[in-house]
Amino acid sequence: MEWTIGWWQISVQRVYPSNAQLSQTYNQAASWWHQHLQLLGYSHAYRELWRSLKNSNILPQNQDKVSICDCGIGTAAFSLAFAQIINPNAHITGVDISSEMLNKAHQKLSQVNVAHRICQSDLNALPFADHTFDAVICAHTLEHLPNPEQGLREIVRVLRPGAPLILVVTQSGLLGWLIQSYWGNRCFNQEELSKLIHEVGLTQLQFVPFTLGLARFTSIACIGFKR
Repeated sequence: MEWTIGWWQISVQRVYPSNAQLSQTYNQAASWWHQHLQLLGYSHAYRELWRSLKNSNILPQNQDKVSICDCGIGTAAFSLAFAQIINPNAHITGVDISSEMLNKAHQKLSQVNVAHRICQSDLNALPFADHTFDAVICAHTLEHLPNPEQGLREIVRVLRPGAPLILVVTQSGLLGWLIQSYWGNRCFNQEELSKLIHEVGLTQLQFVPFTLGLARFTSIACIGFKR
């Protein structure tokens, strides 16, 4: 945004946290993050989202030991809900920029015997070969990227052809802006997210509403498939 006042031109440009700043912020939050999600109802909302996807038969069927990448795994709340509702035999690869979040994710997944590995990495440069995963799941991570299209293209790269991305982002609105003011993330509306997903080549896009808790007012969930 730019304004001209007399002989002065004033501009305002959005600045996102650096990787180091983001890592430090979430390292500090790791000790209380999982309980925070439970208290605010996100863990339950995640389970209901997976149940809705399961009941609608959107997800690929007849797969047992699928390979799942959770981008921005945090303390593994989204992965735990997936394992509980969809497939307890899945192998989860958890990626996060925060080492402390990864430690918590490892603890939580180990406690319920979910096969997994953890990987500290920037989402913009995933350390995996092309066409590695049967699905990618990603909750409240894309909005932290200065260039979300770049991050999405990297996700698409590691998906196998025909495989789904299940994506959750912070929704534009008053509550979204309050979250944004604290964490420094962006927010999306459905139109913006739809355009972005189509630009990176995902097809069969479907939005799946949250029906419970705070997530109903703060989050958008969708699923798209790699060509």
